[in-house]
Amino acid sequence: MIPAVVVGHAVSSHSHPSLKGCKMLLCQPTDPAGKPSGAPMVAIDLFGAGMHSKVMVSTDGIGARHIVHDEKSPIRNFVQGVID
Repeated sequence: MIPAVVVGHAVSSHSHPSLKGCKMLLCQPTDPAGKPSGAPMVAIDLFGAGMHSKVMVSTDGIGARHIVHDEKSPIRNFVQGVID
């Protein structure tokens, strides 16, 4: 799991069919001090996280594909929870 902050929303005009209806967020990983660390990543969100929300992102591709019910989906990252 990677701590991150939601910095935007990802929108695509064409995407894999397994991602239809999925909310995609642009998440900026953070270090323990809360400062940006590394490149932003796109993650699907089931929790309704909004802009500037602190989240935990999982990079478990198998788990992400299980969420979208498609073993061939290209998705890898998903929001595993919102940090209070």
